[in-house]
Amino acid sequence: MLSVMRYKNLIFVLISFYFFVASIVLIKDSIVLVGLDQVQTLVNAVDNTLTGVFAGWFGTALLQSSGAFDSVIIAFVSVGAMPVSIAVATIIGAEIGTTVTTQLVAVVGYFRHERKRFRTSFSVAMLHYWYNFCTLLLFFSVEYFFHTLTYVAEVGSTFFSRIPGLMTIPSIFMLISPWVDILLEYIPAWLGFVAGCGLLLLSLKNCEKYLSATFAGEVSGSLIRSTFGSTTRAFLAGLLFTILVPSTSVMISMIIPLFTTGVIDKEKYILPYILGANIGTVFDVMIAALATGNPAAIGVWLVHLTINVVGALIFLPLAKPFSSSVNRINEFITFSKKRTTIFLVLSNAIPAILLIVGILY
Repeated sequence: MLSVMRYKNLIFVLISFYFFVASIVLIKDSIVLVGLDQVQTLVNAVDNTLTGVFAGWFGTALLQSSGAFDSVIIAFVSVGAMPVSIAVATIIGAEIGTTVTTQLVAVVGYFRHERKRFRTSFSVAMLHYWYNFCTLLLFFSVEYFFHTLTYVAEVGSTFFSRIPGLMTIPSIFMLISPWVDILLEYIPAWLGFVAGCGLLLLSLKNCEKYLSATFAGEVSGSLIRSTFGSTTRAFLAGLLFTILVPSTSVMISMIIPLFTTGVIDKEKYILPYILGANIGTVFDVMIAALATGNPAAIGVWLVHLTINVVGALIFLPLAKPFSSSVNRINEFITFSKKRTTIFLVLSNAIPAILLIVGILY
C-alpha cells in the first residue's frame, strides 16, 4: 500500500513539473502579448539596485517561494522587459525573502511549546536569516559599487549564446504545452500573466508537497538524522534533499522539529545543511531559465548559482563561530515576547517600507 502511494505521489510530481514548465511558457507569451512597453512601465518603478533588492526581499516573502519569484524574474528578462542589472538586484533580495517561512514555523512553535523550546527552534530560523542577511550585505555591496554580479550575468549570457541548440529548448516546451496558445486566444493577456504566475506557484507548491510525501516516513527521518554526523555530510544532505524537494524553506523548516525534540543534537551542522540547501534550490530556476531559451535569462540564473556557491565557500569554514554568534543574538531576541515581536515586525516591515519609499521617490 505504501509503495502504491509513493508511485501516485511521483506521478503527481511529474504532473506538477509539467505545469511548472508550462507556466513559464504562459508567463512569457502573456508578457509579449501585453506589450513590452506596458510591462516595462510597471517594472521601471524598480529602477535601481537598492529598490531591486527590497523588491526581491518583499516579493519572495509575499510568495513564500524564491523559486517562484526568481522564475518570474527570469521570464521578464527573457523578453527584455527587465534590465539584467535590476534582475540581479532582485535575485540578491530574494535570498533573504525566503527566510520568512522558517521564521513563521518557529513562531508557530512558540504558541505550542515553552520558551526554552522556542529558543531552540528559533535558532535554526535565525541561522537561516542571519546567513542570508550577511550574504545580502556582501553581494549588495559588491554589486552596488562594482557591478560584479551584473558582469557575471553578462559573461554567462555571452557564453550560453554560443551553445548550439539552446534555442530549441523552448520550442520543445511549447510543443508539449500547445494549450497555452489556445488559452491566450480566449482570455486577455494580462489574465494569462496572472494565471501563469498562479500556476507557477501552485505547481512548485505541489511539487514540494508530493515529493515531501514520497520521502516522508521513518526511513526518511532516519536518513536525515544520520546525515548530521559531519560538516560534509550535512552540507551534501542539504544539497541533495533540496534538489529532490525544490524548496529551501520546506527543507529547513523540516529540521526545526527534529532539532527542537533533540533528534538532531549537533547544532554546528545546521548551517552546513542550510548552505547545501541554498545551492540545491537553484535547479528549479535553472529549468525555468532553460525553458526561455534566452541566454540573458540563463545568465541571471548563473548569478543565483554564484551567490549561493560563493556564500557557501565563505561561510562553511566559519560555521562554528558564526553559529555561536547567532546563538548569542538569538538569546537576546528571545529574552521576551516583546523583543521577539519587535524583531519580527521590523525585519519584515522595513524592506516593504523602503521599497515603497524607493518607488515613490
